[in-house]
Amino acid sequence: MTIIDEPEHDERPARAYGLPPIGLWWPMLERPLQREVLENLDAPLRTYVVRRIFDLCDLDLHAIPRSGVRLGENERAYIAGWMHAVDWD
Repeated sequence: MTIIDEPEHDERPARAYGLPPIGLWWPMLERPLQREVLENLDAPLRTYVVRRIFDLCDLDLHAIPRSGVRLGENERAYIAGWMHAVDWD
């Protein structure tokens, strides 16, 4: 799988959903929250997880999307690559 950087090739615009780049927050996200995300990569993220992501990236908590934040193709590809590179157990 190839990671595509141009927003026009992603299923949504880069800032329309409000998440910062996954390379910033995924390595800092606590393992229990990573496990929660890994349980279903296609499911919407819980509001608490999105708040934690914004907190880790020092972003304005008032800018958090209200609902329906999902990982895009690039985020899922990043996580797949990360899982191959990291000893998860």
